Amino acid sequence: MASKITRNNIMIADILSRLPVKTLLRFKSVCKSWRCMIGDSSLGFQALHYDRSQRKPRFLLQWPDFDFRPLEPAGCRYVYNFISIDTEGNMISPIQVKVQEPVKLILPGCHGLLCLATETRIHVFNPSTRHLVALPADGGEIAGFGIGYLSPAKGHVVVRLNIPRQSRTSLSWKLECSVFTFLPENGGSRWRAVEDGCPYQVEQFSFPAFANETIYWKIDRGKHQALHRHNDFIVSFNISDEKFQTITHPADCRPETHRQWRSPVRNSTQLVELRGHLYLVETAAFSYVAVWKLSDPGNSMWSKACTIDISKFHPSFVGEIQCVKGTEIIFNSCTRLLLYYDEENKTSRRKMLPCSAANLTIYCESLTFPATQQV
Repeated sequence: MASKITRNNIMIADILSRLPVKTLLRFKSVCKSWRCMIGDSSLGFQALHYDRSQRKPRFLLQWPDFDFRPLEPAGCRYVYNFISIDTEGNMISPIQVKVQEPVKLILPGCHGLLCLATETRIHVFNPSTRHLVALPADGGEIAGFGIGYLSPAKGHVVVRLNIPRQSRTSLSWKLECSVFTFLPENGGSRWRAVEDGCPYQVEQFSFPAFANETIYWKIDRGKHQALHRHNDFIVSFNISDEKFQTITHPADCRPETHRQWRSPVRNSTQLVELRGHLYLVETAAFSYVAVWKLSDPGNSMWSKACTIDISKFHPSFVGEIQCVKGTEIIFNSCTRLLLYYDEENKTSRRKMLPCSAANLTIYCESLTFPATQQV
């Protein structure tokens, strides 16, 4: 990672890469060589720093209310307040985000960046540097979205799904797909339409997952009277070849019917990236959590990773899996608790947070932020 950093700075880079982003941003003022090393993505320092940051993920905890300021300039009328915390629930710093419309969903971090959406617009946000960019409007209501990272090109890709205008009059249609690509060398871009449309409507504001250069969404089975295959459950989009694919659910999985997915007492399913792979999590209230790993996407082959007995937990304490740290699986909840389950020892513990853990977003610190044109 440090191959492009001069020999005299290798030791300095090794030390600085262990520091938080807030400190590094201040250290850019020390001298020209430090400013260049920290700020230039082509030198390898930012990649080295991110590699180390992945070992210490953070959570972005959202306060339940927001401020509406109608007299503020356009783009700053809805103010959301967050707290950055570590995986043990210790508070690190407050973070504020200002947008034009109410935020509907914030996706888990992808290579340091978060992606959030309103009804009509998508934003990209780095919680470490506090940079926020509203992507150009693409017309129409957002039917689904996701963010991925192309390692060879060292750039982020945002994918947006739109309902076509002729959908109400056409018996067979696909969601329109557009991509917005951030590359280190360009100074901006526009939405680019993808020829291949999404074959299913996806659950509009449930979390997609990104793994192995592919974004995965759950199919909105409640909006389809018939599926191409009766057990189609996931639609995926490869950001490298820009092709869609459908994936069936595991044979032993019993997908939930269409309902409020954040109800404290529920059966639900979740897509989540863990250790670089896609996992499907089935939660049966008062009973168990079953976790499957997608071992072969092309053939919809799943392998069961584990089954967790949650019969002794109140359903409101067991939310969605956020990450795995060591042997512990960390769940959010509908309360102020984080639940830690040790798969190896079959034990659990809890941590109290300052507000509800329902709106929790995981990310890793990063100095990366793609340049773009002002919107």
